[in-house]
Amino acid sequence: MDDVTIFCADQRSVTALVQTCEKFGKASGAKVNCGKSEAMLFGEWHLASSAPFPFTIKPDFIKILGVWFGKEGAALKSWEERLAKVNTKIGLWSLRHLTIEGKALVLRNEVLPVLQYTAQAWPPHVTVCRAITRTVFRFIWGSKMDRVKRSVMYKEPRKGGKGVPDIPTLLRAAFVCDCVRRTLQQKNGSAGRSMSRLFLLPLWRGLSWDKWDSSIPYNWHTPWFYGGVVKFVREHQLEGLKPDLWKPKTVHKLIRAQDSMELVPGLAAATAETVWTNVASAKLTNGHKDLSWMAIQGGLPLRSFMHARNLCKTRYCPRCPFVEETSSHLFWQCPFAQGLLDALELELSDCVPRNRLTHCAVLYGLFPGNFGDEATREAWRLMNCFKDAIWLARNRLILKKERMSFLDCRRLVHSLLRDYSIMDRSDQEEED
Repeated sequence: MDDVTIFCADQRSVTALVQTCEKFGKASGAKVNCGKSEAMLFGEWHLASSAPFPFTIKPDFIKILGVWFGKEGAALKSWEERLAKVNTKIGLWSLRHLTIEGKALVLRNEVLPVLQYTAQAWPPHVTVCRAITRTVFRFIWGSKMDRVKRSVMYKEPRKGGKGVPDIPTLLRAAFVCDCVRRTLQQKNGSAGRSMSRLFLLPLWRGLSWDKWDSSIPYNWHTPWFYGGVVKFVREHQLEGLKPDLWKPKTVHKLIRAQDSMELVPGLAAATAETVWTNVASAKLTNGHKDLSWMAIQGGLPLRSFMHARNLCKTRYCPRCPFVEETSSHLFWQCPFAQGLLDALELELSDCVPRNRLTHCAVLYGLFPGNFGDEATREAWRLMNCFKDAIWLARNRLILKKERMSFLDCRRLVHSLLRDYSIMDRSDQEEED
């Protein structure tokens, strides 16, 4: 045992505590370092002049197991310390060229655990939630400018999102679940249950979760950190959830299940699920998933996108004067895109004929006609390699004034397809 927290009623109890520790030290060989031990005094405390206080007295805040407690502002102090650690972690990960999927994984496995521990003691305040959200999306986009709505980013990939963890909601859910389990599931007579019922039962009368017992004392002046519990329950319509289901992951899944399917502009609502399934296919690399998703959601930094935000002088395609550069134009309508598709006619003949291609096939993976699963998969991979080559050629033309030929783009497509072949071979070896 490394850290011990003890509550003492008066200085006589403190003296008895020191004597007990000394006896334990003689028997075990361990020793309490009173110089490093800290104490915080609450209420009226009469210090004896004859016997000096053996511990260092902290006037404002005291840290217990990594969390600050004490006077008003202890919660904010704890969160500021955690946010500093999060910013350090994110700063290191920002040095790597990660995809959105990779960054979401970092947030879920590296950032969230750092914050979840504090959330068990202090729920995040509104200002803390805003700071966390701002840090998360600056890490996702690499700048202060969001390219896609945050509410869309939180949705599951098969609903049109990217599965970015909603960290503020997860932290609030962790605190609320801890309160619910401690109040409704712990045994009668336990200290945690009694303390929680003292503050929470007056708030829960409207939820009909617990029976009112007039023999038990209640506090009608609920602390601020308990005030958001009922608000969270009603905000996410969780009033009917059974006590044994109040677990952070379960609650978060129920909240995300309420998300609606994102519609695809220009397509029928019935096809949206198929499109997002294609975009989030496990048969694609993370980079191609991001490219296809942003092309549909309008998140690519095209000239039309940048011009609308006063970040570019013109909104026209660099190859087609007076034609607005959009995803549909870049990957389908532009003569350069059509020329590259013609150059890939031989590759297309192995899966989908060139004359059967439409913009829906290139952008969404919706191929006309009845093709087998294998042919459709290879065609969709080829379309993503094609879009990758188009996007690279476009960026080189604008940023470096270099023009890639059809032959250069075709070689790049072959290189990307070779990577897919290696990936398939590796997956096959793992299965064997």
